Amino acid sequence: MRFTNFSKPILALLFAALFAFPASAHGLSHKPGDKVETRNVKATDSQEKAREYFTDTELTSHTGEKLKFYSDVLDGRTVIISFMFTSCVDACPLINANLQRIQERLKDRIGKDIFIVSITVDPKVDTSRVLADYRKQYKAGNGWLFLTGSPKNIETVSSKMGQVFEKEAHLTAFLVGNTKSARWRKIPAHLSDVVIAEQVKDIADGVYDKP
Repeated sequence: MRFTNFSKPILALLFAALFAFPASAHGLSHKPGDKVETRNVKATDSQEKAREYFTDTELTSHTGEKLKFYSDVLDGRTVIISFMFTSCVDACPLINANLQRIQERLKDRIGKDIFIVSITVDPKVDTSRVLADYRKQYKAGNGWLFLTGSPKNIETVSSKMGQVFEKEAHLTAFLVGNTKSARWRKIPAHLSDVVIAEQVKDIADGVYDKP
């Protein structure tokens, strides 16, 4: 399915609907029918449309660096986006452990054309320093960003990704996308690292965009 020449409000609604995911942070379990979903989100002048949609909202990395969400985090990259918070003791550790395995499987490309992006939904607690310490548990390399920011900015970015800005109801799927090809995929986080790594490479390599 391709979405073309939609106005910004309609594109936003479609994008939010695409990534709406009912699983909560405390309900990460396999359910019959869980599947990978792929969509193209296209528009005229796609790069500028993508910048307009995702916005250059300022976030802060685990190193304390100020980053523009679209220009510095998304643009020109394949990203694996995950929502989390450091005090979570249920789904988040399992999700991050899976990301650690995915990082290892894609190690030759992580930090080059593929990046992992973990965004806290508890920015008042999860400061840059807290995130810097937390990521050590998962041996996160340079291509795995942990992001925080003001509650308002986190809420803005979350809404663009179809994320409910509530700790206990945060998205437990991975959002894998490439703004250059405008292809995005929602992948249940409990799938094996082998399966997810292959799905990520498909997006990065434009497998489904080839004739």
